[in-house]
Amino acid sequence: MSSVNSEYLIKMIQVKADFEAEIYPGIKGDITIRIPAEQIISVVEIFLGNFDYCHLSAITVQKRAFDIENIEVFYNFWAGRSLSLMVELIGPSKQLPSLISLIPGADFYEREAAEMFGIEFTGREETPHLLLPDDWDEGPPFLSSEENDG
Repeated sequence: MSSVNSEYLIKMIQVKADFEAEIYPGIKGDITIRIPAEQIISVVEIFLGNFDYCHLSAITVQKRAFDIENIEVFYNFWAGRSLSLMVELIGPSKQLPSLISLIPGADFYEREAAEMFGIEFTGREETPHLLLPDDWDEGPPFLSSEENDG
């Protein structure tokens, strides 16, 4: 598939990954698909297997000021146009399967998200510090001090 058709992509994900994917309407100029955290591997496999070219450009994380417990993780791809997966991590447990077995370059992005937001990427050996000093022990700096305290 050389071009991205959002309706076709949603149907393909629903059939191959067997869950109800949906377009996240909050971002203009990008096809953003909201998916459950446990489906990230299967959906990325669909992306990699169905586009002539599919590049992971970034993993970005946002924490909204009005929502102290939940964060949103965006996997930003380029496949002839901007294409993103959005995963909402709800509650205190922040876990996502690692993509480095599929996309080794995801290592950098996962390390940054782990360090700054406390996300645990499962299925990888470790997430060593990337930006913070090795002796940093104050918790993830992009979480509020209330969350860092416990």
